[in-house]
Amino acid sequence: MCGIATYSSELVSALRSEGHTVSIICHTDEECGGHTEANVYPVIDLNNPGWDAKVYDTIKQLKPDVVHIQHEYGLYMTNGDYSGNILPLLYRLNLDRIPSVMTYHSIYTSLGRSEALFTDISLRLVNSAIVHAEVQKLFLPYNLNWVPANVNVIPHGAKKVVPITNAKERFGLSGKKVALCIGWFDPNKNFEGVIKIWPDVVKEAGNDVILVIAGDVRPGASPVLTEYKDALLNAIDESPARDNIKTIIGAFDPDTYDSIVSAADFVILPYKHASQSGNLAHAFALHKPAIVTSLEGLKAEIEASGAGIAVPAGDLDQLRKSITMLLTSDAMFKTYTERAQEYVANHIVWENIAKKHALVYQDSILKQGA
Repeated sequence: MCGIATYSSELVSALRSEGHTVSIICHTDEECGGHTEANVYPVIDLNNPGWDAKVYDTIKQLKPDVVHIQHEYGLYMTNGDYSGNILPLLYRLNLDRIPSVMTYHSIYTSLGRSEALFTDISLRLVNSAIVHAEVQKLFLPYNLNWVPANVNVIPHGAKKVVPITNAKERFGLSGKKVALCIGWFDPNKNFEGVIKIWPDVVKEAGNDVILVIAGDVRPGASPVLTEYKDALLNAIDESPARDNIKTIIGAFDPDTYDSIVSAADFVILPYKHASQSGNLAHAFALHKPAIVTSLEGLKAEIEASGAGIAVPAGDLDQLRKSITMLLTSDAMFKTYTERAQEYVANHIVWENIAKKHALVYQDSILKQGA
């Protein structure tokens, strides 16, 4: 149910398909499943302040050629320490000359003090770093006051899949043009902005258009996010266009997720703050264009693919116009759909992304052995 977990699972599958052996060190959240598989070691217990020592001991037992850490602050935060336990782990790996790579899933063009401090120290300890967009790499010297030479740009991968047939029928959307907002409910996602403008979209695009809001708050979410969900659903109930809005509430398994995206004609990512989004890569994988806010990796992927529209963050009028255009222009929709499919096949299909990772691993091994 976590974007980084989905990313990691797909990357691991692609690496194994390329003939590499991958062992997985993960959290102790066994209710999420997967811990009975071979080569899976659930030892990260964030309730234990010294969890990094157990990870280190496991790595020493496994004797890998390279250690690859998928980093997002929430995955490793203990008592608000901004992933501090990762740093002594990297230090010990460095001392033992065990090559290390870290993918930074939360790198922004402007880093806060805690984020900049963590990034500064960790980049000095890892052999190689990975970010998903060139803009993230370009702004690192501005934030760190030095130029790291070990940063690689590898886009978020996407599956080579065929959209699920009859998906619209499954969700009662037959004959409708469907725009989709999907993901964990959070104020940063700004789904409420799309709900606000939807009555005007219906007036301009016709009554056969449907906005689907799909997702839920994360399990164990704070009361603030639960209140946000209630406010979001209330906004839908009170909308003059509520008959043209459908909600699908839940934490979706991969098949259900793919079915929901397949039922859409395009996705909307109206985020207020973002580095990149796995939802965008998954949309492209299922041949869906996207309308995104013009932020960092989101904007970069739209520019690289040509498979959608980027609008200024917070500009609801431009967002409304873009949604209406994509709903009413068959030629534009067809062009963006074809570009999404081509972009995945030629650039970000996991087979290609796995090969790029293997090159980074090899480079890290050579660096550590130097």
